[in-house]
Amino acid sequence: MLLVELLRKKVYAMVAPEGDAFARGVGRYSFFDAVEEAARMVWIGYLVYSYVDDAVVKSFFVILWIFSVVKLCKRASCIELAKRSFDLARNASLISGYMAQLVLADQQHLGLGPLDGDAVDGGGERSNNILSTCNYVVMGESQMRREETPYGLQLPELASILECQLRHHRDGSLTEEESTVAETSKLVRVCTVWQLSESDPVFRYHERRRHKLQETCLGLALFKLLRRRLEGHHMVEAGAGGGRRQARDLVRWGLLQELGAERAFDVVEQELTFLDEYYQAIIPLALPKPKLFFANFAFSIFFILVYCIAVMLVTGNGDMFHVLASLLRGLVDLSADMVLQYRCFLHQASFLVGMVLSSSDLIITFLLTITLLTVETYEFIHYLLSDWHLASVLCNYARKPALQKQARVRRAVEAALWVKVRSNPVIKVHQFTLLKTHQLHPRRIWMLLSRLLKRRLVGLPDVAVTAEAKKAIVEVLKTVLDRPDGHSRFTNGREALRRNSFEHLEWACDDSGGGATVILVWHLATLLLETRNDDRGQHQLPPAGEAAVTLSRYCAYLVAYEPGLLPDDPAWTDRKYRDMRAELASFFRSCCTTTHRRDRLMATGFHHGDQKEHSSSKLMAKGVMLAKELEKAAGGSTAPYAQHERVWGMLLELWAELLVFVARAPSGGPDAHALALANGGEFITHIWAMLTHAGLGTDDSTRDIPITQELPTIREIPIRADGRAV
Repeated sequence: MLLVELLRKKVYAMVAPEGDAFARGVGRYSFFDAVEEAARMVWIGYLVYSYVDDAVVKSFFVILWIFSVVKLCKRASCIELAKRSFDLARNASLISGYMAQLVLADQQHLGLGPLDGDAVDGGGERSNNILSTCNYVVMGESQMRREETPYGLQLPELASILECQLRHHRDGSLTEEESTVAETSKLVRVCTVWQLSESDPVFRYHERRRHKLQETCLGLALFKLLRRRLEGHHMVEAGAGGGRRQARDLVRWGLLQELGAERAFDVVEQELTFLDEYYQAIIPLALPKPKLFFANFAFSIFFILVYCIAVMLVTGNGDMFHVLASLLRGLVDLSADMVLQYRCFLHQASFLVGMVLSSSDLIITFLLTITLLTVETYEFIHYLLSDWHLASVLCNYARKPALQKQARVRRAVEAALWVKVRSNPVIKVHQFTLLKTHQLHPRRIWMLLSRLLKRRLVGLPDVAVTAEAKKAIVEVLKTVLDRPDGHSRFTNGREALRRNSFEHLEWACDDSGGGATVILVWHLATLLLETRNDDRGQHQLPPAGEAAVTLSRYCAYLVAYEPGLLPDDPAWTDRKYRDMRAELASFFRSCCTTTHRRDRLMATGFHHGDQKEHSSSKLMAKGVMLAKELEKAAGGSTAPYAQHERVWGMLLELWAELLVFVARAPSGGPDAHALALANGGEFITHIWAMLTHAGLGTDDSTRDIPITQELPTIREIPIRADGRAV
């Protein structure tokens, strides 16, 4: 029972919380949880004291009970320290104060303006030095002196650090006093990491190491900023003025332009990995002081060994070696008997069952002890291989110039990076298609398994997001961020149609029914165009076509399974999806293959121009009409391949634009993304995180709420002297 209690605590600590508790981290452990666990331990101790009569057996039960109590006290103290720690529970409020100082000083970064000196909103080229002067904090903020003010926490040392950086950036030199301030500061910023990557020989001549250093530390810095959004803290850089401009420029010219599409998504993937792992109790607790984690592991292993030795001493009357020899001899004899008598195993079954039942307590105790030891070892190895440990090692190396001169330390850093540089993050998205009838009805068993396995809909296929899709999304994000304030930043595909001379298809982007209707219409049309190529021997899909199909099926998956991540009301989105599903299910009837279903849809009499009001048309009819227009534009099998590529290139740009459009403001708020992340993560969260860091999508101002009815006018009601209406 004591071993089961230890394992229960360990598993409970490893399971991430769900729902709104996800955004609270260590705050999910309340005082009542500690009281409940303490009461359980008292009850177990009472049972041991009252019902175990044998003094010898009671002795090793007492040892295990003491171990359980010590583990309980250690865990409670760690949680209490975490709640007070500015590295953990209070870090979001500290980062809010830190960012307020950066915005007030207008020094989120010191990147130069356009090369030609003109401030051009529409896309003047800028020098790529944004990240090398970025002041976002990576680590060390909790070790600085803090002051509490009516407006939040402030770091007095930060002003001198920023002043030194500004003077060095302007003059190119530092005084002796300023050099001392820079060297003795425990603060590690993004600019510190970039300077290290360009100057230290460990990273300078090894591109993969340099990229891993930059991506890990930048991801940790962005994770700390995004935590404020999830935990309800104010994001001062999202306000109007210079703060938002600098935040937007950092994402536009630093993350997207300087790093490129692939690395930008790798950084955000790293950021979301930090965010997900933060809510596993053991890993973030070790971030500020890794030595405590190693001490915890040594403590656990020591007590397990002491317990095993105590059991062997008690059972062997003080002769531990006699017990070990007996166990070894028993294993050898049992193995020999099994080898010699395997042919008559059935005759020995009753004997074996009786032997197992007679020693069941010992076997269960042995298995539980091995399980506990395995869990402790797994946590230790998991931490050593985690990005948290890597970030801690890299930041300690970055802020201590003396360590950078020691060959032994450099070899240790290279060893820490050896495993990580060989693993590349792969971002996958689920695929859902309306032409497969078995996917039209969500299977609750798959949804239940998804919850248990912490994966997104295990019953649906998933594919990796291609480089073409990432590049298309990054181009849309650049366009959105290049638009000046006060203009409509987001469009639902109309801009892509206009750029590619498909203005005559803008009727299919009518969003009077919300973004879900646009997704369903274009998804059906894209599928019909794709299946034409597969079934008729037409031109093979170009890379842009494969990326467009991937994004199309992913957007359809969001409508069907994750309406809370879309800007429309979830009930409305679900209703539109059910309407479309009902239309297709009744229309397909006996059609059993994708080819038959496509042929039947394309054989209908729906044509563009048959109905004057397309907004009143059914979604299926609009999708078929759009598919016929796209098929006409792509041409037949004799059409040039360039014409075929042009249509698919337009579709890729449209789907990228539409995905950014629906990612701008989730109807479920940040909690919807937090819950999705706790269950395995969604690709749309990457886009939402980028927009959040750019100061967009942090309030409801980006949500378009059309007013379709005139509001009643308020007429003035005359009032008499006594205050009553006339």
